[in-house]
Amino acid sequence: MTAVSGDTFRVSEMTWQEIDTALKQTQTLLVPVGSTEQHGHHMPLGVDVYMPEAIGERVADQVPALLAPPIWYGVSPHHTFKPGTFTVSTDTFQQYVFEICASAAEWGIENVLLLNGHYLAQDPELEIVVRELRTKCDIQAFHVPLVNLFADVAEEIRTGEVSFHASEFETSIMLELFPEFVHMDRATNVEPPAESLSLTDYDALGENKVGWSLTAKDMEALTPAGNIGDPTVATKQKGKALVEAAVSDICLLIDDLQKDN
Repeated sequence: MTAVSGDTFRVSEMTWQEIDTALKQTQTLLVPVGSTEQHGHHMPLGVDVYMPEAIGERVADQVPALLAPPIWYGVSPHHTFKPGTFTVSTDTFQQYVFEICASAAEWGIENVLLLNGHYLAQDPELEIVVRELRTKCDIQAFHVPLVNLFADVAEEIRTGEVSFHASEFETSIMLELFPEFVHMDRATNVEPPAESLSLTDYDALGENKVGWSLTAKDMEALTPAGNIGDPTVATKQKGKALVEAAVSDICLLIDDLQKDN
């Protein structure tokens, strides 16, 4: 499949007439969902939005899809121990995301992919939003946490033992997408406790068997820098592999959605 014809696929850059024309080619909307929160000494607060928006852009450049403006504010109470972090309540966040997607259904969107850059922490909220969109708005909605898309590749290429927040995976992706925002000379390795509770793990690919979360007090005790894990082993090459895995999987889903239309 090819991308939407025209000068752009970004909703924010299009006129309503251009949207109307684009809807004849696709009824799929990519919605980058992230947060504005601390990412250690070496990366900016916008990481969780920069990643899904850039990945969405690469997807929409290959297959028919529209790219919505990103959602910058998420559920991040555990990061408020550092300045610059914004957070909203679960109820506010879910209602906001739901209403954005529901309004898109009013003008012809049938498929919504919530590209979640604040994965793991924000997964429970978006799973509920997807269910509500499907039951109340008759939208084919999907929660797309980036880590699930690149997990297999990440397991193969990782060199650090722990990558939980602002570490090997996120830093590598940012080196591929926005190297100008990454300050590797400031990156520091922050090792979590050697032991965690049974069925939990301080790693994005860890053996987590039960739901759990960290508070701001927990995070402050775990990391003076803000990251958990080792960002110093991140590379642009790793980031390229992770991004390509995510883009490829999303394109596969959109191709299937196009066939159903």
